[in-house]
Amino acid sequence: MKQPMQCQMEMDQMMESKTGHGISYRCYGDPEGKPVFYFHGWPGSRHEGQLFSDLAKENNCLLVAPERPGYGRSSAVGHLSLRSWALLMGELSDHLGLPAFSVMGLSGGGPHACAVMSCLSSKVDRGALLVPMGPMNAREGVLRMHPLQRLMAEITPLAPWFPKTLMAMVRPLLRRTPGLTLWAMRRFLLPDCDQKALSRKELQPILQKTMAESLIHGISGMYGDGLRFLEPWQHTLDAVSCPVKIWHGFADTIVPIEFGMYVASKIKDSEGEWLEQEGHFSVPMAHAQACFKFLSQ
Repeated sequence: MKQPMQCQMEMDQMMESKTGHGISYRCYGDPEGKPVFYFHGWPGSRHEGQLFSDLAKENNCLLVAPERPGYGRSSAVGHLSLRSWALLMGELSDHLGLPAFSVMGLSGGGPHACAVMSCLSSKVDRGALLVPMGPMNAREGVLRMHPLQRLMAEITPLAPWFPKTLMAMVRPLLRRTPGLTLWAMRRFLLPDCDQKALSRKELQPILQKTMAESLIHGISGMYGDGLRFLEPWQHTLDAVSCPVKIWHGFADTIVPIEFGMYVASKIKDSEGEWLEQEGHFSVPMAHAQACFKFLSQ
């Protein structure tokens, strides 16, 4: 297919939406390939798509990586629901001249990919979810969350100042010393499989850049994501009609595998790869090739 309008490769681009949101995005991979919208993790930025640029090109996929409002160069204009995010992605597909596309969601990008598959079912060909966050009524997943994550999820509706204060406290560290943050995460929070995955030298510049960029204008992107995670979006999963494949590891200490299993159980045409001795970062590194093969079909 011809390269879409407004999709110059690996350059910052902006779409001004009808709702007043400025959505920043980058394109990676094959400019004439099958379009795939890539939804980054929490926190994340448009630069995260660079992790998969070579694989997208090898598999003839055009990877479009938009930033959610409040991250990087995307503007923060009030709170955005999951449904509103999906409608923005419909605008972006029209902006790019794409009548149809597939979606790929990583971690915190999972709920956003599901929203697009649900709300824009006539436009979405396929969906791939890597270690996806699930809805809060997946209680087995919630119970296995890190205690601080669970506390933030449960207290936010009652005391929204608490997560805002905590995020504001850690933002300078994440923003100014992303390398140190990644080292500490590897050293103290992650299983061996994830430590090994993150030790790859070629990943460090991309991960540090996307972490620093995600918080350049504050915590609104992170906080907005958190509010969307708390929506009762489990009720929308039965509207997903395209084929969906999920990859998740039993050793995931960031997003427990029970979330991925719950999402798979609610989507009619879904298949799950439940991976022994794989974690939150090792899964996308080890199984992205299979993910792109699925998306390129």
